[in-house]
Amino acid sequence: MNYTLKPGMLEIEIPAEYNHLGITEFMKNYHISGKKRNDLFLSHGILLNRKDASPASVLHEKDRLTFRLEQSEIDYAPADTPCEVIYEDDFVYVAHKEAGILVHDHDDRTCLASQAAAWQLENGISTPVRYIHRLDQETTGLVLFVKVPLLQGWYDAMLEEKKIERQYLAITGGKGHKGQKFTYNQKIGRDRHESGKYRFSETGKEAVTKAAVLDRKHDDLLMRCRLMTGRTHQIRVHLSGNRHPIVNDPLYGIPSSRYRNMGLWADTLIFFNPFTGERCEVHDRMNPDYAGFDLSEK
Repeated sequence: MNYTLKPGMLEIEIPAEYNHLGITEFMKNYHISGKKRNDLFLSHGILLNRKDASPASVLHEKDRLTFRLEQSEIDYAPADTPCEVIYEDDFVYVAHKEAGILVHDHDDRTCLASQAAAWQLENGISTPVRYIHRLDQETTGLVLFVKVPLLQGWYDAMLEEKKIERQYLAITGGKGHKGQKFTYNQKIGRDRHESGKYRFSETGKEAVTKAAVLDRKHDDLLMRCRLMTGRTHQIRVHLSGNRHPIVNDPLYGIPSSRYRNMGLWADTLIFFNPFTGERCEVHDRMNPDYAGFDLSEK
């Protein structure tokens, strides 16, 4: 699907597959909420072939569907230093988060969202700061942000439908050999005895993590972990509960002076362009804690 994105305007050329589809159904396909759809129609924010569209409008191949994109205020106080952006395209950017930093906290101008606000301000992106997923405070790695609020619902849905893939590298203790693979599927719930902690629980939420041993160094394993679900502390609880505790994890792991931070790194994000379908695979910059490990998957 061809599109043109300019300041204040997104224009889409309707392909054959959407011929005779109602404009309302088209927007539902992109998870644009009912309130947002109504607001757009009432504000003359949707044009079909340069004329005001209505909820009853029908699309035809080669039609030009235009959305007027309103500028809005950045809703986090900007940090003194902007975040480090690893990747940017028309609709999203991917920021690097250091260990020890929260993804969001309106009262903390050092959080990643405030750093993102500073980056958006520097780059003339006048939209609210919207992250698509989060990382635990002590986890290092990549966080996806959306630049076009109209499409936030679409990216949220892609995450829910597991069409955004998040991969992690974990440094753990325990036994294992290169090439060994695991699937962890224990349910996870809150620990009633310790606030902020989680554990295996038969009444908890379904959780699935796939892991593979990539390398062994000293007495430590390097494991590639892929989230099939997105529960709080999921990888940390699954690995610890299966005798592969993450190094320097303050809640579930084992201490190690060989590494600076907790050994969990969200190093890879895979997602798709909402209109072209182009696959995008983003890798974080090198993490010194992982130097010396063989990161390849053979």
